[in-house]
Amino acid sequence: MTRCFAAHFPEYRKNQVELLALVVFALLQAKDVRHAALAARFPGDAQTDSVIRRLERFFDQHPLCPADVARLVLLLLPDPRPREFILDRTNWKLGQQDVNVLLLAVMWRDVAVPLLFELLPHGGSSDTRTRLRLLDDALTLLSAAQVRVLYADREFIGQDWSAGLVERGIPLCVRLRLDTLIDDWRADDWWARLRPEATGLWCEDLLVYGQPMNVVLTKTPDGEALIIASNTGSVMTIQARYRRRFRIECLFRALKTKGFNLENTHMTLHDHVER
Repeated sequence: MTRCFAAHFPEYRKNQVELLALVVFALLQAKDVRHAALAARFPGDAQTDSVIRRLERFFDQHPLCPADVARLVLLLLPDPRPREFILDRTNWKLGQQDVNVLLLAVMWRDVAVPLLFELLPHGGSSDTRTRLRLLDDALTLLSAAQVRVLYADREFIGQDWSAGLVERGIPLCVRLRLDTLIDDWRADDWWARLRPEATGLWCEDLLVYGQPMNVVLTKTPDGEALIIASNTGSVMTIQARYRRRFRIECLFRALKTKGFNLENTHMTLHDHVER
């Protein structure tokens, strides 16, 4: 995330900016990030193969810095109120090669927009250090006071993680696993004590991962346990607000096989996928 390419020559910068503009216009038309689909929408008489090679050179080395792009996103999506963010991970495989992306999205008009991301050097879950580093990158672009809440799923739990968020002043709304301790009881023990006719249990100021949180224990439409904890907002609004986390699932679908076809580029080199 920290790599930036400095372009020292005005003509080089001009050519790169012009190419980026062409890529964006082609993307809007093609709704597909594969090079062949983009090249087919380029103006002019150049052969498609020639345009594809030009695109490959652009993705091999370009002057864009991810932090600058994220700063531009925040400027283009203004919001006078504190913003809502979602942290999640998506992955796909090409042969035996994992492409595993930890992504921070910002909510704008009920849509999750990608802001910052980290390509993990392994398959499976992210670790606390990587997550906090990604949030520290975000805090170079805005203050903690501008963060209303961070939504996260069951992967993003743990005492060090929760303490790190509190230290940074970032409120959390997170789904818990059944083995999570809530005031010295496992979440599944709380769940087992619910009466069959009960729709849920709403509790204030319980200790979760060393932090006081409000907790909701209820069910999904298919009967699965749904346990959500948050250290911000009323206990009665937690469940409704947490539903906004699912906007990032829509984002992932839009980026991958049901949208821009990012998986179908067959890119696996992290630098190329990042760009």
